[in-house]
Amino acid sequence: MRIAIMAAALLVAAVGIGATAVFLCLALYSALLTLLSAPLAALAAAGLVFALSLLVIFLGGVLGNVLARRARRARAKRGGAAFAFSAELGRILGEDAQKFVADKPLLALVVALAGGFAVGASPRLRSLLQTLLKY
Repeated sequence: MRIAIMAAALLVAAVGIGATAVFLCLALYSALLTLLSAPLAALAAAGLVFALSLLVIFLGGVLGNVLARRARRARAKRGGAAFAFSAELGRILGEDAQKFVADKPLLALVVALAGGFAVGASPRLRSLLQTLLKY
């Protein structure tokens, strides 16, 4: 229900903005009509609206680039700490796994075989592992 209300409000706002744009274009045309003939006033109004549209697109692109650059910098700052944490966690788990395999090789072999059999036999487990490995 909430989504429907928001969608209706967005639709009404879009219609209002469209009507506002039409009236602003008509006002610009009427103002230019006092200085120019009707065809030239229409052409000048269209040119001004087109130039304004290009300016908005250009400013949107510049703003998008600035925001993307800022987001990349923030990700790089977070990424350094996250990478260091992941590397340290991997090192600790790797040492523990190596110690387990060195201390109990037969049990490690049985666990590896059981894990391989479970992954090979269960499509759901296989898809879960594939999803985890993608990230």
